[in-house]
Amino acid sequence: MNCLYCGDCCLRMSPLAIGRCPLLQIDGSFFFCSDYANRPQQCRDHTFPYRDCPIGLEKLNISTPEMLSRRIDDGWEKIQKKRGG
Repeated sequence: MNCLYCGDCCLRMSPLAIGRCPLLQIDGSFFFCSDYANRPQQCRDHTFPYRDCPIGLEKLNISTPEMLSRRIDDGWEKIQKKRGG
């Protein structure tokens, strides 16, 4: 599934009992895991049976394929910059 980096899952399903996950990084309207390779099991197990996240589509008001493509591309660019690539 394509994550749209809206943060909804990260904010609502924190692997901690209370509060925001300490791995969550925010960059503008993008929410990322700072240690994705070692993210909590709860996060690893989270999936949707769709190609693109329906929560992100609604929360970000993405209504066209162009908007969707731009959001995914922008997210990947931000991830690559954070990794130093």
